Parts: sequence; C-alpha cells; structure tokens
Amino acid sequence: MKYGFMAGCALSSSSPGKVKNSIDYLKTCYPNLAVIQGCCGKPTRMIGQEDLFQQRFSQLTKQVKQAGIDELIVACQGCIKTMTIQDQFPTVSLWVKMVECGLPKEVIGKAADSDVVFSVQDSCPTKEVTEIHQAVRSILEQLGYQVAKNRLSGKNTLCCGMGGMCGVANPTLAKEFSKKRVADFGTSHIVTYCASCTSAMILGGGQAWHLLDLIFGPVVYEQDQSAPHPLANPLKAWGNRYQSKKIVTRS
Repeated sequence: MKYGFMAGCALSSSSPGKVKNSIDYLKTCYPNLAVIQGCCGKPTRMIGQEDLFQQRFSQLTKQVKQAGIDELIVACQGCIKTMTIQDQFPTVSLWVKMVECGLPKEVIGKAADSDVVFSVQDSCPTKEVTEIHQAVRSILEQLGYQVAKNRLSGKNTLCCGMGGMCGVANPTLAKEFSKKRVADFGTSHIVTYCASCTSAMILGGGQAWHLLDLIFGPVVYEQDQSAPHPLANPLKAWGNRYQSKKIVTRS
C-alpha cells in the first residue's frame, strides 16, 4: 500500500519547516511516501463557485492518482472534510497516523516539566470525527502537556471565526468571533491542529500554538507568548507557500 501526504494550503503558508518535519517523520514510517502540494478547492465552494471547485478538485484527484497513492494522509481538517464528501480517494488524518505510527522517541515526555495547561480548539470541519479528537489529546499526553476539559470542544466545538471564508469576506466579524472563542477557554494557552485556527486564536488575543509546533518545536511554558502568525501577513504567507513547494518538490 502506498501512502501520500498533503499538508494543505494553510499549513504550507504558515510553516515550511513544519511541513518538512512532517514529511521526514512520515518517511520513517512509510519510506515510499509520495508527497504532493495541492488545493482541495474548498474556498471556491464556500463562495458559491461550484463549477470552479469541481474543476480544482478534479485536478487534485488526478494528481493523487498519477502519484499512485492508495491513501492520502492529510494535515488539514478542511481538506479531510472536503475529500470525504467528494469520495474520490481514501484519506486519513495526520494525527491519527501519528498515534498509529508512534511519535519520535525523542519527543515523548519532553514537556513533562511544563507548567502549561492547554485548552484545545477542535476544528469544526471534523467536529464529528471523534477519532481525530482522541488522537490529538493522545499526542499531547504523550508529549507531557496537561489538557483542560472544555464543554465547547469535540463534537460541541465552535468555529474559530475563519469558517465559511469569513476572515476574507468580513474580517471585523471574524475578529469579534475569534475574541469570543478565546474567551470561551479557561486557560491562557490554546493548542490547535489547524493553521487557520491558530491564526484566529492569536487574532482573538489568545496565546496559541499549532500541534506541530509542540511536537517538533521547543517546550512551551506558562510565561511563553506566541509569535504573530504568518497568515496575518499575506506576503509572508505566499513566501512560505513557495518555500513549502520547494520542499515538496525535493521530497
């Protein structure tokens, strides 16, 4: 069976380094891993351009099949939702695969002395996929981080404010909702597994990290503050996407 990996647009625009980390890690589990960079087309569907969406998704489907991929490992929750609806090729969550393969030995327990208690912002596109919620929390537990319980999580999660292209169509409303979402949590530190959610939580005044930051980056402590997110800077985001494309091409 041949696995493929696709990081998704938001992660590629946020952190080329974490894209490379993910590829290198997955290749230790699946040496013949195929790596692609594409767009599922979801934003075009969200703004009502269904014909353009179908065109873009068909291009992605062709790309997957040309690479001989039997199952695509996906880091983006929006992509997984879209691919599941279209049902053109099998997909699986990166987080589920990480639990299945096992985290790198050197990161297990690395945050055992951290005083942070993280709240988890579950992504709304996969709010019904309990397997993903469980995998994310398992990863955090294996890293050594404490996780707060929140009634507005898992199947009861709320949108970060960027859903439905709101961040583009109505930035003011998106920021208001992001602030409200941050206020829902009882902790100062938030972890997400969606790059757009990370950006939204920071926009809303929270201290937020992407799960890959915690896996492959330094240990986070209570006094640490998250840096400005690249998605808030379009030029930086496009530059990152270009760097991610070069990484994928070399993989």
